[in-house]
Amino acid sequence: MAVIVDSEAAHLAAHQHTAWMLVNLLARADRVVSTVRVVCPPGVPLAGRVVPLAARDLTLDQALVQGGKAVDAVPVGLATGAESEDVVLVVGAQTGIDDHGPQRRHVTGFGWWGGVSSHPAAVPAALQDSPLPFGSYIAATLAVAEIFLHVRVPQRSAPSAAADYGWDCWTQDFSSFPSADARITAKGLDLSGTALAGVGAVGSTWVHALWATPGLRGTVLLADADKQGVTVTNLNRCPLFGHQHLNHPKAESAAKAARDCAIAWGPRSKRFEALGVTPQLLVSAVDTNRAREALQGRYPAVILSASTSDLRAEALRVGPPGVGACLRCYNVPEAFVGDDDLRALARAGGAATVAALAAGHGVSPEEVQRWLDQGECGEVGTRLLSSLREQAATGDTPRFAVGFTSVMAGTILAAETIKVLLGEPLRATFPEHNNVTFQFLKPMAPANSTGVLARDDKCPACPPTNPAMAVWRRRASGFTPPQQEE
Repeated sequence: MAVIVDSEAAHLAAHQHTAWMLVNLLARADRVVSTVRVVCPPGVPLAGRVVPLAARDLTLDQALVQGGKAVDAVPVGLATGAESEDVVLVVGAQTGIDDHGPQRRHVTGFGWWGGVSSHPAAVPAALQDSPLPFGSYIAATLAVAEIFLHVRVPQRSAPSAAADYGWDCWTQDFSSFPSADARITAKGLDLSGTALAGVGAVGSTWVHALWATPGLRGTVLLADADKQGVTVTNLNRCPLFGHQHLNHPKAESAAKAARDCAIAWGPRSKRFEALGVTPQLLVSAVDTNRAREALQGRYPAVILSASTSDLRAEALRVGPPGVGACLRCYNVPEAFVGDDDLRALARAGGAATVAALAAGHGVSPEEVQRWLDQGECGEVGTRLLSSLREQAATGDTPRFAVGFTSVMAGTILAAETIKVLLGEPLRATFPEHNNVTFQFLKPMAPANSTGVLARDDKCPACPPTNPAMAVWRRRASGFTPPQQEE
């Protein structure tokens, strides 16, 4: 793999964000990518907060490589050019880059919009000045997804491999260029009264995106109860975490990685519902239905949610109360998972899960594998089983997951957070829409769109007869987006 940053465009924040998220995701794509060559002009200063896993005083080329190496998975290094066998991802180029034919893709993100194409994207100059990172992250996910599908599902990836397409988080719709009506910045926006529940793959992307957005301020609570903290299996999909965060609490690690901004992060290593607080805006990035049910039970004024399932990302503006779906709607709490099923889930996680369990409990991978295969009783088995039960309770059981899907969901969630606080609808042309879905297997499919997700008639959390609904309606009607200070 080669990521080439054009020398004439490397100074723009949008291209720096795009290059970083490309390197970030590719560095985590073990067994899909063998190496990442970074071709970047030397001496270009960073245009603000770009690479959370690198020293802030580095130049762009140095920061991209240091950030990629911090993941400690796929080798990342500087290069003077692409090799003949490389798939080439070009950032910011208009002319002057050697043609690598079908193995060359242009990756472009500006403001809220990002896209991939077989030639340089024609974006109006007036729309290129936005420092917002959302579109850049979207562009990176689209490009890395193409590579993943080419390697893992080659028979399904051909239709998109030569196509030009993009996605706009301002309109939450397909677009070939950024919306001219979108806000250029979020400078001066106060996030106080916002809380994030779940600082895993989607949640850490949300923190990453807000950290990279200039001008945001306020106090934000981060809650995550995973007792294991950051594990090896988290590193393939959590863009804010590097190898140095292993075994450290997720909320605390996220707060430290994103500490150098005007947002005051308040990390808590507890389940959100156990904190006894009710924020104005609750952002849900948890991944079990039991956790979603517990969050809904707080009935904050505004709730946003995002999740992933295999190659599908989804986000929801919960409500309006009694009309749109709540967090509990269609999410029946999981049944108790038996011990044999827990071992089967861990086995499905493969060598990375075995290594993580071994490292977390001070035993050899051979002992872990033997217990997973045979289920023998004993001190090691008791410790491992207790850990797996805790993971099941917190939603961190081994599962199929890839970084680009999590970054897509987390980026959409961050964009919707900003839009809610700006008083903007999810989609202006359909203001009643509250749900957005994007799946990567067929990225240009009509199913990738917004829609209305109405309340579930069988949901016990939001029927008219529930006394809590009066509280929720009162809080929701009293929500006033903060004033954006210039």
